[in-house]
Amino acid sequence: MNYVNIELDKPRRIRFDTNALCDAEEALGVGIGAMLNQQVGFRVIRALLWAGLRWEDRGLTLERTGALMQLYIEAGGTVESLAEAVTQALLASGLFKTGAGDEGNSKAEAAE
Repeated sequence: MNYVNIELDKPRRIRFDTNALCDAEEALGVGIGAMLNQQVGFRVIRALLWAGLRWEDRGLTLERTGALMQLYIEAGGTVESLAEAVTQALLASGLFKTGAGDEGNSKAEAAE
């Protein structure tokens, strides 16, 4: 699995798989498409970050993730850089096609 490194309370890795995306959808009550097609705010970033970090920290809560975001911002990070790390991890997951250059590159098609 591909992941994105981020320094929060400690070095962490954001990684998305289908279970992580299901967790985010459940937390927000909307599908990933609706999540990404709206104006993304703190709530969406927090849920996606939480879902992407849980693979290494199963006890992580949404509230703790919000506290980690707060510490990150207080230390000079930005909401935009958090959103960028989440976006990069989503793209690195291989679960989404990123454009015309990706056609024919899915694992399902390669296995046929």
